[in-house]
Amino acid sequence: MRPVLILMFLILIVLTSCQQAAEKHTKSVEEKVEKFEKSAKKEGTWLQELIATEAHTDEVLLSKLPKQLAGVPLRSSASPAAQTVAATYSLNGNPNHETENISLTIIDGAGNYGFGHLNAIHKMISMEVNNQEANGWAKTQDHKGNRILLKESLDKGIQFSELEYIKDNRYHITLSGRRYDSNKLLQAKEELEKLKF
Repeated sequence: MRPVLILMFLILIVLTSCQQAAEKHTKSVEEKVEKFEKSAKKEGTWLQELIATEAHTDEVLLSKLPKQLAGVPLRSSASPAAQTVAATYSLNGNPNHETENISLTIIDGAGNYGFGHLNAIHKMISMEVNNQEANGWAKTQDHKGNRILLKESLDKGIQFSELEYIKDNRYHITLSGRRYDSNKLLQAKEELEKLKF
């Protein structure tokens, strides 16, 4: 009789422990869901506002390009697609695949077209990325108040770098460096952040 009581007592202790662990886990999951829902509501607000915002014209976007970026002068600019401008900055008067240069692309996230694009970029940058490969790496991180995706690679002895982020909850900024490392792009990003778009 005694071993049966001891066995029942042990079973009761185990069941109580399991119940407490399950309750703790459930509470933890509920807290995470609540935090995610609050975050989604907050993020959804600024993204939803972009749909109703009128996109800038190509001329207005082109006027936002700085004349110099990270000590490198603007050499060319264009609007290759709707709500998009692209610029090349180089110390060489005629930038090409052999010269050091920085490319800047700005996509306006306003309106239906821009909203869909910016929403996808926001999701991409929000993910945790930390990839290391033989010829380069990619990682997401927080940098001076912005979530960024930063990449570096080496191809045939040529340094390539790329930085992507969302400026002012509206503009998808991509900085690409040829023969520049990511530190040069971080410097360029800091200069862009000081500009009023």
